[in-house]
Amino acid sequence: MNGGGNALRYLAAAVGGLFLAATAFQLLDQQNLIFQPPTVPDTANLVESVTARLSYRQDVWPLFLAANGLFALGFGALIGLGIALGRRVGRDDDRGVVLLWTLAVAGTLGAVGQLVLIGAVKTTIDIPYCDCGFKNEEIVSQVWALMVVQGASDMLVQVGSLFAAAGLVAAALAFGGRAMPASWAWLSYGIAAGFVVVAALSVADVLGDVAYWLTAALTGVLVPVWALWLASRFGEDGAASGSTETVAPSPTSA
Repeated sequence: MNGGGNALRYLAAAVGGLFLAATAFQLLDQQNLIFQPPTVPDTANLVESVTARLSYRQDVWPLFLAANGLFALGFGALIGLGIALGRRVGRDDDRGVVLLWTLAVAGTLGAVGQLVLIGAVKTTIDIPYCDCGFKNEEIVSQVWALMVVQGASDMLVQVGSLFAAAGLVAAALAFGGRAMPASWAWLSYGIAAGFVVVAALSVADVLGDVAYWLTAALTGVLVPVWALWLASRFGEDGAASGSTETVAPSPTSA
């Protein structure tokens, strides 16, 4: 395998490892597996609820930072992987351009979404409120500001996931049954379909738990398997990886 092929494998391994680790930290945070949130009375108002959880939010901040920071790095590695995969497709094959732009856009949107969220939450961790006589107003404003940032971050990641889905389909068509096994191509189609389903559920705001656990399965299991499989097997199946003569499998092929 030449230097370009090694870079592709390293980037694919980075994508798989980073998304796996990020999902693990996310589950530790969101499932309260290490730190337990305080019990807040049902009668507590918004300010009282937020104030009661300040210590807990500071405790889980390292987990939140690790999860979202690793996701940002994983999306960054996805940009490089898109470039590397695009270069392995023949110059006359438009799938190379599709691979490059879809995965690069997906990585960019995802990384920006994660970093914006980290910055917004860090501000509330560093300075929950000031003792200037407007504590209630500050906390309420802060909560709404975080909701806006969270919504924007989620939208960036969801749109990025749709670009990633298109990139996975392009990768399956370009390399499945040639530089990679045909079964890897079918895994690519399955992950792409999963991203589309999650995006649809999220936009419709239905089946929250289903969308959550499907996302965790995609980012914590299927994407790492896809990426690590790519890292370990690229170029070992079928014709030489630089060739564009072999027809890749499509969802309708036998």
